[in-house]
Amino acid sequence: MPHNLNSASADDDSGPNHQAYAHESYHRQNNGDGLRPEKEPVEFDTSHLRGAPAEVEALVHNIKEVAQQFLYHWRTFPIVLPPPLSTCIEGGEDTLARKKHHLRDFFVAPSFDELDSVAVDAKGEPRRLTKKQLESIGKRGFQKEKYGKPKKLNATQLESIRRCGEFEVDSINFTGQTHRWRLSGLLQRGRDRRRDALLRDLALATRFLVVTAKARLVSHCFSISQSLKAFLTGLLRLLDIIIGVPSLQAHNLDAKIREERCRYLVAELVCRPEYEDSLELLCGFVRKQLQRATMEKFEVERELSQLLPVPVPFVFGTPAGAVVDLRLFSRDVIRKALPILVSILERETRGWFLHFRERLISELRARKKADEEIEREVNEAVIREYLQRVFSNILSHPDIMDLGNGIAQLLVQQAQSVVLMQQAFITVQRKLTQTKEALRRRIENEHPILSRIEPWMRDRMREVEEKFIEECEWSAHEEALALCTHQNLQQTVYFLNRDLTFMKEREPVLLKELRKVKTPTRSFQWPTQIWLPKNWIVRRNFQGQSEIIPTVLSNTPTSITTPRADPSQPVFLVEREIVHTTTTRTWCWTWNAMFLLGVAVPWCSPVSVRALLLVQPFTPDLELSQLNGTLFPRKSSQMPTLCSRLTTLWRHISKSRTHFETEPDTGFIGKGMTRHLNRLWNYGVKGLLGTLIILFVFPVVCIVTSLGSLLIALTAVLWMPVVTLALHAFMALVMDLDSPEPSRNRYFVIMEALVWNVGIQGCLQPIAALFVALVLCPIVSFVILTVAVIRYWIRAVWDTIMFHLVIKNRGRIPASDSFVVKRIAGPGLTSNYYYQIRPEQALAAFEARLELDELLAFQQETERLITQPQRDFSQFVEACFGPFAVSLAKTKDPYKSLEKEAKDLIAVLHEKLDRRRKNLQTGLGIVVKSKIKLTTFDLKVVIQQGALMLERLYPSHVFARLSGSEDDFWENKGLSVGDWAGLAGLMYADIFSLNFLQPLDDMDTKFRLEPHPGVDLSRYTDMVHSTEIGGMNGPDLLGAVYAPRGNIQVYSPYLEVSAFNPRARPTSSNGRKSDKRCETSGPFTSTKIRRRAASSNGTVGAESRWQPWKRQIRPYSAEKLLIPLPIPHPAHIAVIVHNRDSESPIPLDSELCQNILKAIEESPGETSNEYVGRYRGAADSSFDSVASHSSVSVETGLVDKDNETRETVANTEKETETYHWTLSNWGGGGGGGGTTRKRNNSGSIKVDLASPEDVTLDTDTTRVMFSTYGTTV
Repeated sequence: MPHNLNSASADDDSGPNHQAYAHESYHRQNNGDGLRPEKEPVEFDTSHLRGAPAEVEALVHNIKEVAQQFLYHWRTFPIVLPPPLSTCIEGGEDTLARKKHHLRDFFVAPSFDELDSVAVDAKGEPRRLTKKQLESIGKRGFQKEKYGKPKKLNATQLESIRRCGEFEVDSINFTGQTHRWRLSGLLQRGRDRRRDALLRDLALATRFLVVTAKARLVSHCFSISQSLKAFLTGLLRLLDIIIGVPSLQAHNLDAKIREERCRYLVAELVCRPEYEDSLELLCGFVRKQLQRATMEKFEVERELSQLLPVPVPFVFGTPAGAVVDLRLFSRDVIRKALPILVSILERETRGWFLHFRERLISELRARKKADEEIEREVNEAVIREYLQRVFSNILSHPDIMDLGNGIAQLLVQQAQSVVLMQQAFITVQRKLTQTKEALRRRIENEHPILSRIEPWMRDRMREVEEKFIEECEWSAHEEALALCTHQNLQQTVYFLNRDLTFMKEREPVLLKELRKVKTPTRSFQWPTQIWLPKNWIVRRNFQGQSEIIPTVLSNTPTSITTPRADPSQPVFLVEREIVHTTTTRTWCWTWNAMFLLGVAVPWCSPVSVRALLLVQPFTPDLELSQLNGTLFPRKSSQMPTLCSRLTTLWRHISKSRTHFETEPDTGFIGKGMTRHLNRLWNYGVKGLLGTLIILFVFPVVCIVTSLGSLLIALTAVLWMPVVTLALHAFMALVMDLDSPEPSRNRYFVIMEALVWNVGIQGCLQPIAALFVALVLCPIVSFVILTVAVIRYWIRAVWDTIMFHLVIKNRGRIPASDSFVVKRIAGPGLTSNYYYQIRPEQALAAFEARLELDELLAFQQETERLITQPQRDFSQFVEACFGPFAVSLAKTKDPYKSLEKEAKDLIAVLHEKLDRRRKNLQTGLGIVVKSKIKLTTFDLKVVIQQGALMLERLYPSHVFARLSGSEDDFWENKGLSVGDWAGLAGLMYADIFSLNFLQPLDDMDTKFRLEPHPGVDLSRYTDMVHSTEIGGMNGPDLLGAVYAPRGNIQVYSPYLEVSAFNPRARPTSSNGRKSDKRCETSGPFTSTKIRRRAASSNGTVGAESRWQPWKRQIRPYSAEKLLIPLPIPHPAHIAVIVHNRDSESPIPLDSELCQNILKAIEESPGETSNEYVGRYRGAADSSFDSVASHSSVSVETGLVDKDNETRETVANTEKETETYHWTLSNWGGGGGGGGTTRKRNNSGSIKVDLASPEDVTLDTDTTRVMFSTYGTTV
């Protein structure tokens, strides 16, 4: 197979590390004479211009001439592939004298079928059977006289059979490997397996005594203790049904503890003298906003966004004089710093991790450390190195320096605090895991039977965990304190000490006190109607003051009856009922029923006595005036009477007759005939029948309804308890409509209490539990024990007899599996083995991969060249005809012809490339590739030779054809520029697998993967022999290693950007599973791991719901250590400091105050003292005025700012819309300017309307918005 380079160049450049590669580039050799693509102008059909004006014809011809100067198609485009680099496609056509070999012939998998030769005793030197001999043996069996006599079992194999029922046979083809066979239980089980079976049976018998019987006495399911609880529950249910049992609960206990915890963290802080003015202004602003809220309606967030920024003191002091700098709580600082931090975190993960990881692993393995210890130390070292790089970059970054003096140090300290607290939690978790593992090993050694009972072991582990929680309850805090003290993080140390003091001293006392404060689960409100309007209660609300005024009844209506939004006008409210919050001991529900049936129906309804006796319509309901607070009749509640109904009826008849007579006589029949019908309908049907109904039916309905209502109202005291009792019985017997606990069963509660709780669980359950614990479990345990002992001795006798009678005399090495023996281990049977190849094979595959990369670059370059006429055509049309709103018709000629030519050329290119690539494939499956490895020395050799090949060939064969820059290529690979060894490692990992870069160990099981005998590897052998590395201890040339080394898993470092934000939501440190990555990486856990942990937690919860007898196990978690610490915002701290030293504290617990402080937190505040004076100048107008007077100057500023932003966006759009000429063969690049319509914004005017519905008009978007607070037009 000839080489891709001529012999002269090979001889000239041959050296110790340079073998047969020329310096010249081949990527442009097809551009010589006769091989260069030829262009031809595009032909345009202008025959459609017949009859067109001369000017149009001239214009079209001029355009055609110009277009043909620049637009073209390929007349000829020869496609000549680059010359081959690999020797595997050498040779051209096959001949009888030489057989063509491809890359797949370099790797021939070995055959593991050697069982027949292993089983034969050849009496002399062992010889390998041929393939035909093995097929013959498989079909016809052994022929002793031809192939040899079957082997007998030796003494070692017989002893192994007696011990464990298995034996091993050395492999012939694979030195150092053995075939392991296991006998069927029919022949032999072995001493060890018999003992294991006996221990399992004894553990099962013991389980019925120490687990099942004990659980029937005391457990959460099916036990005597549970029966007592169920019996008591049933009695309480019955008592609750009859008289009612108190149902109390402590509301928001966790929220109250969390709030007290936050306040205790900052309880001792003092405001520094230079920030006292800011604290005074902030507290004054909050107090005046609270007063304003009592006088007028406004939306807190909206109003604060329109006012000047409120100064917030971000620096405080401790009683010891230390400074507490909380400037990271500023929304502006974090918003500006986050993009910079994200770029730093991403940039610092590149270029160092891979080599750093491999160097550490090599150093620690040289010290003979365990894999778990290596994994932990390497992960910790990687994170330390990553954090050191990140923090150094943050401290020296100019953009972060511009955020303020000391901001960089605050960001570093905040991230350090989060990382150290995570490490403290990981340390405590690791300590717990080690304690449980040590206990497990000790129990397994001391109690071989009990340790096989899983429930018993879980109970012991749970006891150890509870003891650990009790002993190490504050270990996470103490460990975090030690780490932060070592790093000199004084601010974090202060807050950790405060948090630990609260947890130890204050929290138990608060929990004890708050648990005593319980409220009923249900409260009942009983509204009682006020019968007489003169007794209604009228309240006048004005500027936060509410007073009761005398009730005045008036007959004069007013125009304003709804509350006004103007804060300068009072609001009147009327109360028509008295609300009692009581128990069912009061008679309020009968009072309401008497009002409805004794007052409303007989006196105020349309069928009342007043509707029967009065002449004029009456108005029973009153309406409140918002002008003077008087009550006047409501027109909408007017009720007609008998007389008014008669008047209305005959007035309607009169109008109908008048309307009929006044219409013209244009009908089909004429009024002479229809007049009589109209009179009959109006006077006969409407008048006579309606009058009779009103005079005779309506009075009867009124009298019956009124008397019936009065009778029912007077007897409400008698029938209301009956109705209540019936409803109570329905809820007890059928469905409980008013259960205080939503999780409780609502159907047939009395049957549940009597039959299930009292009958089955309370009475039958203890009897059944005692029977199971005292009778059934001992009997079952004794039966299992007896059967286990008998089976053990029968098995021992049977094994002895079978061994001496059958195995010892007749046993021999088998050649295949059968029902009495089965091979369980050996070459080719298990997956824990590797294929070892020669370095020459790896270099051949690497050379083929290099050629594939060159072909890919050639393909991309050629495709760009083939499609260049299309891009030039589109660019020409867009540049010349775009201003006239003309688009390219891609479905018509000549562009359609260009597309067809390009598709044909690309198809030819792909066909040639596919033929070449087919010969460059290794032909290995994914499983085989993942098992291919080299020794350490061979791996260094192939990586060094690969790096040299890349350095000599990649710039001229690949980089020269790429469209992007070389720097982008290295950055995408995650390597530094010129890291050829790292690139070689990446390519080897892609050729074979990630495991290829992990050298073979002496303990690994390995088999040879030899090439085909006819393949010539002499050139690669010379390259290997000429490699100079410096011995086994030479430089580290392994490059980028991505594969995990054995059980060692080291992941790339990652730090969440939220670690720099103290306002991030605190998370308990138990939000991770105890897998290896989570234990080692801490706050660097990826999203995928978290999703997997969340899904696994959900699965466990779903299983426990369907298995009520399974006790729910909650693993230990240091929930009390919140990361980051729940430090309140400086605005809250300022109010807390003010309340501590003030005689009139601000109600911090009120919801309105919380909303005001939250709006201050979310608003873009200003942190410096230089703004305090400016804010004071605007304080009076901002604090004391209403929205209509305080928003003019602010609105103007906001509009100016908005205009600046819109102008910037408009300028950006103008730049993007400008056309850039990029035609490939045009000499000059003309440019045109696009136009952009600038958006004009108008200011906004805020007015007050005397209506509860306000209207907002937006002139830009033509929107109308209704709001109940502000009004903007």
